[in-house]
Amino acid sequence: MPVRSTFAGGSARGFSSSGKTYLAGLYKKTFVGYFNDVPSWFDTATTGAYGSNPAESVQTSIINEPSSDDGSNFSCQWLGYFKPTTTETHTFYAASDDASYVWVGSSALSGYTTANALINNGSPHGVVEVSGAVALTAGVYYPIRIQFGEIGGGDQLDFSYSTATIGKTTTVTGKVFYNAATNNF
Repeated sequence: MPVRSTFAGGSARGFSSSGKTYLAGLYKKTFVGYFNDVPSWFDTATTGAYGSNPAESVQTSIINEPSSDDGSNFSCQWLGYFKPTTTETHTFYAASDDASYVWVGSSALSGYTTANALINNGSPHGVVEVSGAVALTAGVYYPIRIQFGEIGGGDQLDFSYSTATIGKTTTVTGKVFYNAATNNF
């Protein structure tokens, strides 16, 4: 379910509504262990630093897991909102080694499964890019959930998007936000 753009402020530092403060970026958590293509695994998993990944961090300009080969058997999840600047169909992309999934809209909040993911790039594999498209309205804050898992070999996730008027880009500056009180939605 989208959140209407009724927020005051709108600065890069964040915006407020009903006493809540929203900050720029998606909130990333790292978990020791591979989620094995089970999206609900993250609901009860324990966060922990792994390789160059801190247990918790925020990514504000690009959403990625660099191909730095941080080791095997870890997973990451990013939560927050995507706010489009144009009203049109947005195509989202996830290029990953290994599994990745993306949900945008109400399915990102609850009931998220591999079957209803906008992007289903599951199971162990080398770098594969998968895309999914959805119509979005400018100025609306859409919940977004991105999950990634590394089981062995290289590790990488690159998130990007495009529209008919916006060329494919990894830059999400000014388009992603998270709730500072909950570090997610």
